[in-house]
Amino acid sequence: MSISLFSGVFAVLIGVSGSALAQTGEHAQHGTTTSGAAAGAQQHEMAGHEMMQTMQEMHQKMSAMQMTGDPDHNFAMMMRAHHQAGVDMANAEIKNGKDKQMLQAAKKVVADQTKEIKKLDQWMEKHKASGK
Repeated sequence: MSISLFSGVFAVLIGVSGSALAQTGEHAQHGTTTSGAAAGAQQHEMAGHEMMQTMQEMHQKMSAMQMTGDPDHNFAMMMRAHHQAGVDMANAEIKNGKDKQMLQAAKKVVADQTKEIKKLDQWMEKHKASGK
């Protein structure tokens, strides 16, 4: 494993997104360049990191949500966050994916979940939490 690839994988593991360690191409600290294969591996690792970060952010948001006492409102609020994470993950696939079938699936997820988010937003606007 080259030093640049190792540095990139290490950066992903410790969450140093966008730093000199995670860069593809010219490695800022040593002036070395990564090979095409190493750069591709770093790109795939960063794409995976992007999806994991999306999931972690969703879990943090959902865990921090204040329950209203209204199960319907709570459901809508939490599903909205869940669907937004799905959209974010699908966008990461669209940005980084290569497989035609997965890219089509990701585009469908974006379209479907965006519609669902709009419906949930409209429902929550009309139905303020009642504290049932």
